[in-house]
Amino acid sequence: MPTLSPLALVCVLTFVHYTAAQMRGPVLTLYADAHGATATAIGLILGAHMAAAAAGSIPLGRVSDVWGRRPLLLGGMAIGVVTSLLLPLAGRPASLLTIYAIAGLGVAAFTPSALSLAGDAAPRGRIAHAYGWYSTAHYGAIGIGPFVGGLVAEWWGYRLAFVASGVGIAFALAIGAAVPLRIRQPAAGVPGVTFADIRRNLDVWAGWVVAASGLFVQGVVFPFFPLLAQDRGLGPAAIGLVFLVLGLANTAARFPASWLVDRTGRPALYAVGGVLLACGATALLPHAHGSRMLLALAALFGAASGVAFVAISAGLAVAAPPAARGLVMGGYSTALYLGFGIGSIALGPVIGRHGHAVAFALGGALGAIGTLVAALLWRRPRPAPRPMSSPSARRCGATGPDRSD
Repeated sequence: MPTLSPLALVCVLTFVHYTAAQMRGPVLTLYADAHGATATAIGLILGAHMAAAAAGSIPLGRVSDVWGRRPLLLGGMAIGVVTSLLLPLAGRPASLLTIYAIAGLGVAAFTPSALSLAGDAAPRGRIAHAYGWYSTAHYGAIGIGPFVGGLVAEWWGYRLAFVASGVGIAFALAIGAAVPLRIRQPAAGVPGVTFADIRRNLDVWAGWVVAASGLFVQGVVFPFFPLLAQDRGLGPAAIGLVFLVLGLANTAARFPASWLVDRTGRPALYAVGGVLLACGATALLPHAHGSRMLLALAALFGAASGVAFVAISAGLAVAAPPAARGLVMGGYSTALYLGFGIGSIALGPVIGRHGHAVAFALGGALGAIGTLVAALLWRRPRPAPRPMSSPSARRCGATGPDRSD
């Protein structure tokens, strides 16, 4: 069998898996709408997916610390295959909600393990570089997947788009099963590493809060922008193009961001600034009436998010010991999915009563408030480091050691 470096393998799996999984995104919104689902019901469907992912990420991230990353990666992709193939058989909102919630458990198994692997494999002092590669694969897929899904839906219908998604995830599963993963994983039982250590770590909490805030606004944009665009006469392919521009801008921003974070050692600055810009772009989206302005705002949203989440990933990876990295990244995944889920559930009724402009402005404002809370946490005085932290560790805006054993 061919041998890939652990970082290269996790990037390949992440790109193929999420390209296929993200084909379902705007297609599911339009499919549910075509079957009579209201904006509130659509928000609940997307929110159930994210809520399941949030609930499962911390325990499954910790399981990856104990059992290893690979079983969780493969199991998460297997769930993705099954749920993608079940979606075309469902039509009622309740059925779509149930299936998509189960798909969220697959994401909860895959994502913390993939994030942890990127940190495990990172060269010393270049952890942001490693997350630049990982997140490029992830968010490049987020950009390409909806575009491909929109094209397939427009040419062959919504149901075949779901089938194509399942086939793509199955391809990623085949790669993961066939290619060996060679990495020395940190031991789970290192003395001094407890959940209490993580619970008292302000840098971890700040990273989780700003991640939830950044995904809160994505929970407004991703589920509800297709409805806004459809009201303005855009079809699935055009909507997919907007998400493609967003994803490509997100991807293009990540390598400069990773260089800056490694160079300056200030992930908090780029995390807070990036999420605040994304919040502003969210509030402006309903006011974009020309295609150029719409694409420009999508690009701004994507680039700002790209900078922010490279910084958040790198900061969290060095804020905790490697033996608890799965737990911390599970919390990160929980923050992401919880933020997205709350955004989609809370803003659906607002759209139904007050329209897109009010809902998007409210989403941007709430995301900005959460981001400022995270900034205050980062600025608070730190307690003296516990024995788990190396006194000589290189500080990168976090209390934990800069290690990638």
